[in-house]
Amino acid sequence: MLGGFLLILPIMCCIMTGWGLKRVGILNDEGGSQMGRVVFYVAAPCLVFRITLSVSARDLGDVNFVLALYGGYLGMIFCAWLSERFRRGDARRKAASVMMAIRSNNMFMGMPAVVMLWGEGALEYYGRFMALSVAGFEIFSAVSGLIVLHGGLRKDSLRRVFRSLSRNPVVLSIVLGALWNVGVGLPLPRWLDLSLKILGDLGTGLALITLGMKLKPGELRRDLLQVWPDMIVRLIISPLILALGFRFFPSQPEMVKTCILVMAMPVAMNTFPMAEAMGMDGDYTARAVMVSTMLSVLTLPLVIRFLL
Repeated sequence: MLGGFLLILPIMCCIMTGWGLKRVGILNDEGGSQMGRVVFYVAAPCLVFRITLSVSARDLGDVNFVLALYGGYLGMIFCAWLSERFRRGDARRKAASVMMAIRSNNMFMGMPAVVMLWGEGALEYYGRFMALSVAGFEIFSAVSGLIVLHGGLRKDSLRRVFRSLSRNPVVLSIVLGALWNVGVGLPLPRWLDLSLKILGDLGTGLALITLGMKLKPGELRRDLLQVWPDMIVRLIISPLILALGFRFFPSQPEMVKTCILVMAMPVAMNTFPMAEAMGMDGDYTARAVMVSTMLSVLTLPLVIRFLL
C-alpha cells in the first residue's frame, strides 16, 4: 500500500501544485483553461501521433485484448445502469452517471501514471492502448448516455457524437499516424520528430497542474454524499471488471497492466463539457470529476499494488 502511494506521490504533488498556484493567485481560471487547451490541442496530439507511428498492424490484431477491453466497457456501463435503477434522479443525471462509467482520465492522469510507474518505454504500450481504445471509448460512453437520456437513439444525437469525434484532436492524431504508417511507411524527418517530441513533453506537467487548479477540497464531503455510487463503479468496479476479463482473454502482460491502470483513473475532465453539450447534468458531472480525482489518492495505490 505504501509503495503504491509513493509511486503516485509525484502525480499528486504536481496536482496540488496547481491547486496551490491558483489559491495564492499566481494562476487563475482563464490561465488554467488556456493551459488545458494547449494540452488538448497541441501536446496530447503530438505525443499520440508519435506513439501511433510505432504501432504496427500486428499490434492492432490482438483480438483477446480488444474483447477484454470492449467487453469491459459494456460491463462498466451495465453496472452504472444497474445502480441507477435503485437511485432517485431525473434522466439527465442518470444519463451522466452511465456515460462517465467508462470515461477514465486516460490523458491527464493515465499517461503520467504510466510514465512514472514504468518509465518512458511504457509509452509504447500506452500508445497501443490509445489506438485500440479511444474511438470506442468516445462512442460507447456517448451512445450509452444518450440511450438513457432519451430512452433510445436519435439521428441528430448520433450526428453530434460523430461530429465531435471528427473534431477530437487525439482521434485525428491517431488517424493521421495510421495513414502515415500505411501511406508513407518512413520515419519522420529528425527535425519534425524532435519538434513533436518537445511539444508532446509539455503535456504531463501542464495537464496535472491544470487538473489541480480545478480541485475544491472544501466541498468534498457534500459532493461525496451525492456521487458515491458512481465513484464505486469508476474507481473500484471498473479495474476489477477488466482484471476479470483478462483472465478469460489473456493478452500481453504489459498491455494488460497499462489498460487496467489507465482505466482505474478518475472521471475524465472533458466529461463535464461533454455532458453539458449533450443535454445531461453538467453540474453533477463536474462534482463527480472532482470527487473521483481526490478519492483516487486512496484507490490508485491499491490498483498499483495489484499490478506490481
